[in-house]
Amino acid sequence: MNFLTQDHLGYYRGGMPVIQYYNEKIKDRREKYPFTINEKYVPMVEEMNQNGFCIMKDFFEKETLLRLLAETEELFRSKSDKTRQVQNGNHTIVTEPFLNTRTAHEIAFDQRLIDIATIFFNCVPGIGTFNLRLSEPTQNPLQGTNMFHRDFNSPVKLMKFFFYLTDVGPENGPFTYVQGSNREVPPNWSRYHRWPDEKIEEIYGADRVKNLTANFGDVIMATTNGFHKGLKIEQGRRIMFTINYLIHPEMEGARVESARPRFGIWTDDFNKLPESKKPVADFLIKKER
Repeated sequence: MNFLTQDHLGYYRGGMPVIQYYNEKIKDRREKYPFTINEKYVPMVEEMNQNGFCIMKDFFEKETLLRLLAETEELFRSKSDKTRQVQNGNHTIVTEPFLNTRTAHEIAFDQRLIDIATIFFNCVPGIGTFNLRLSEPTQNPLQGTNMFHRDFNSPVKLMKFFFYLTDVGPENGPFTYVQGSNREVPPNWSRYHRWPDEKIEEIYGADRVKNLTANFGDVIMATTNGFHKGLKIEQGRRIMFTINYLIHPEMEGARVESARPRFGIWTDDFNKLPESKKPVADFLIKKER
């Protein structure tokens, strides 16, 4: 198959307007915010650029993750109005995780994540949206994020960190990625928004579909412009925290006019950030308690 690569305009949803918007925004950030490259993480970013993902084993302190897990479990257990069901009941999410937990923003602003994202974008990035989600087995048909898709929150370049707050094996709904699909997509990639498994395997081959199992404390990072999904859960439960990093406010449907901040952070939490980290909150709405 003659794939479209990142050198082809047709690779990008939204075409030239989104590319021009991206180039303007990254130029602005590079001029506005000085940055350095932490060479320690370059190999990990190179692996992500090649495969579309990288699993970092035992990367994050379990004590901090346990605090977030406890806060999250309490919200789910109490059926708090700070949670709601999404995708026809397939998942339960914590709404506004930075506002409704004490620990989510501490993790998201960890200097190591910022350093990695800075390498990826070659500038100081910002946090867009984030998700704190419980998923359990259901009899519902495959839909939404359980089907292969590409993300267009930033059609040019986007990366996401995945924190499993429970161990995730093949039966627990691991994040699934089509290896290398961040670098090449079929010419008819826009035929479906959600792609059936058989079509993806026909195009790329089943051997390139990788179920990214990992344990509590591991961190997965991925550039989600490639094809990916969450494998349907067969047993147990999965709690996962994800964080999007990008260089402009997130879009809907790759429409430049839709780019705007969407999630909030408490103003006092923002004010406590070191000056070097405050640019990472550029795309968050500052809210008074």
